[in-house]
Amino acid sequence: MNKQGCHEGNPLVFDTGKIKVYAGGTNRKGGWHKMKPVPDLAMGPIGVIQSARMIDILPVGWKSSSSIIGGNTPTVIEIDWPDYSIPSNLGSSWWKALIQDIKDNNIKTISTQCMGGHGRTGVQLAILAHLLIPKKQHTWTTAAELITWVRDNFCNHAVEAKSQQTYVADICGIPVGESVIAVTQTQWSNFDYNDESLLTDDELKAEEILMIKEEKKSKSRRKANDRKNGKPKKHTLDDFTPFGKEVPKINTPIEKGWTIIECSDCYHQQWRKANAHTFTTPCGICDCDNGFLQVDQEFLNGNKTKYCLVTNDMYHQIEMYDENVSYVGEAMRREMNIRRDKNGYETIKIGNRYIPVHLLKTIGDEIVSMKSPAYKQSRSAIQGIEFTGQRKINMEK
Repeated sequence: MNKQGCHEGNPLVFDTGKIKVYAGGTNRKGGWHKMKPVPDLAMGPIGVIQSARMIDILPVGWKSSSSIIGGNTPTVIEIDWPDYSIPSNLGSSWWKALIQDIKDNNIKTISTQCMGGHGRTGVQLAILAHLLIPKKQHTWTTAAELITWVRDNFCNHAVEAKSQQTYVADICGIPVGESVIAVTQTQWSNFDYNDESLLTDDELKAEEILMIKEEKKSKSRRKANDRKNGKPKKHTLDDFTPFGKEVPKINTPIEKGWTIIECSDCYHQQWRKANAHTFTTPCGICDCDNGFLQVDQEFLNGNKTKYCLVTNDMYHQIEMYDENVSYVGEAMRREMNIRRDKNGYETIKIGNRYIPVHLLKTIGDEIVSMKSPAYKQSRSAIQGIEFTGQRKINMEK
């Protein structure tokens, strides 16, 4: 779309009678810093909108800070807002709160802007117009009609991406309407927006469900590969005796009564205690209880893809606490007392202190501190023997 000869400066787009809203593009001689007097409120994308503090370093709260040439410094709102896209973390509740702040702080003039003064500026104008102009004066019923109104009062290129039209509809609570987007879309244009699940647990759950669905699509192919690779058969409760009485019967990687199982539906693998509930507790990922496979040592040996900094060996991913720490079976075999500290790190009790696992390295059955100066131990717990530039630590049993 040819934008030559388009708007310049900061034209007044609409006036509610109490609040005047201006718009402009910093590449088109616009932006609040070009306005005299400066507006009460200026808003736009991070990296585009000008701030007085980017020019002068001024102390907050000093009268001199609000006495720069051009009048008082406006309240500036900088938004994480990629070009041809929408804000990543601003839902309808934020915009409604902004409108209330505008009224509470007696804001009379607002400057909206972006780099070109079209896409992101148009979205700001559309939302502010819908929320500031009295409803009885609305001449639009859909986002398409609202965007057309903005274009008629400002610029024909206002609002440039499909996701932006959808965003306007979601924030304003009106139908999207027919598409009014004509510009060629960029990789950001199809960014999906859902105001109800924006940055919530629901959104994360949706992504998790999508991953599960993708996994299920390849289920038939994986089953064929499983047969070729001799995947272990399904086991029943008879394969285990109650935990605490005997060691489970199956000769598989069991450490301190724990074993590794795999969901037969979503293929998620996890450690579980070998007891009467091992195969009946639903999967924590897909909530399926159709049965589980017990992963045998042969399967683990053929799928060692994670390197352990503690043991310097390769392990299957499920054997690892994480990619940089030790694997579960080794920790249980050594009867290490493992727990998480307040920062979420796995720690092992050595003497009377808990040391973060990621700071330790093992040599055989000994543990060598990788950063011993940061975690001083009592002499009763540590024998300070120099070892390749590090300190050797013996665990108290």
